[in-house]
Amino acid sequence: MLSLTKIALLAGGAMCAALACLNIRVSLKCPELKRINVPISKLPEHLRGLKTLHLSDIHNASRKRVDVNIWDTVFRQNFDLVVITGDMTKEYFDQVLPLRSELMRLSKRAPTFFVDGNHEQAHFVQMKAFMESCGVQVLDNRKVVLEINGAEREIIGIRDFYYQKWRGFAPMDELMKDEPKQGFRLFLSHQPQVVDKLAGYEDIFVISGHTHGGQIRLPFVKTIIAPGQGFFPKYGDGLYKVKKCYLYISRGIGASRISVRFFNRPEIGLIKLTKPSRRRV
Repeated sequence: MLSLTKIALLAGGAMCAALACLNIRVSLKCPELKRINVPISKLPEHLRGLKTLHLSDIHNASRKRVDVNIWDTVFRQNFDLVVITGDMTKEYFDQVLPLRSELMRLSKRAPTFFVDGNHEQAHFVQMKAFMESCGVQVLDNRKVVLEINGAEREIIGIRDFYYQKWRGFAPMDELMKDEPKQGFRLFLSHQPQVVDKLAGYEDIFVISGHTHGGQIRLPFVKTIIAPGQGFFPKYGDGLYKVKKCYLYISRGIGASRISVRFFNRPEIGLIKLTKPSRRRV
């Protein structure tokens, strides 16, 4: 017969296993709306309170259906701008096709911009044509000027970091060569490491993804490993101030090669630009 201690240990182990399975299920299928206030000291007045919906790393794996239903939550929100920072698919181009109606609805709600990720490299031409057919502007090493609250503001977007490295960062350097060193701009990049290439600029706000927040996490521990950066990465997830620039990294929505997220729910970002609060003396 089993002793009470062994029975308790077995029951505890079974409970832990059940909770772990439940956490994996929740982490894969239950998106979290994350509201992020970004205090920027030299924020232009017309951008104060601007809300940007940020989606990244959807990694839809099915050619026939949407894997993670983020859209009910997305369309309940109020936002002025939408940015999608790459990796819509897991492997094949046609995995993005089930997202057509949602993308078209998004682009009708607000100006919507997309930059490609490393999972789009093999089918970038198809992806660009598809996104543009949905009303989404693809920023493939280019910048656009958007009118916001009666004033113009620049949004910059680059091809994926690995593409930039392969080209010796020439596309990015060419894009930025005439950019003023000061002045607030949004900068979209799938991978966050690009912020180190912007060290000479001031008040650029980089929005990115790619890291998945480590995908598998432990309670109260931030990103453990990130692709391209290894263990305990310099840029894991969340908000950073890097010299005089700002960086926000989404934990993303889907999963990459292994379809597991642990203590790491899919993230829908709602980024609000604010002025820093004044400290009372």
